[in-house]
Amino acid sequence: MESCITRQDTKLTAIRGLLDRDDVCLDIIRYLINHSEAADTASGIAEWWIKRDVARTAQALTALREHGIVRSHPVQDATSVYTLTKNLHLRETLRQYVDGLSSATEQR
Repeated sequence: MESCITRQDTKLTAIRGLLDRDDVCLDIIRYLINHSEAADTASGIAEWWIKRDVARTAQALTALREHGIVRSHPVQDATSVYTLTKNLHLRETLRQYVDGLSSATEQR
């Protein structure tokens, strides 16, 4: 049981580190926290959700997928649609993290 908790803590620490150092990842998560059923391609996310470069958005999505935060669903050729994880505990943890960042910014 203890090793399971340790692995989970390690995973959450890695996710926080990713979001702390990668503003594109953070922008994507902020959008998904507020639109939890949203789904789009890297191009659509870059253009419509976060107004960022497509290549940089694709890199961020890869990192988020590797951390289990987003899921990718192949739709045609080499195109995938990305969605937020269905893991409710992780969703809530992400919401609390983003809310905490917003609160800290408002207090400045």
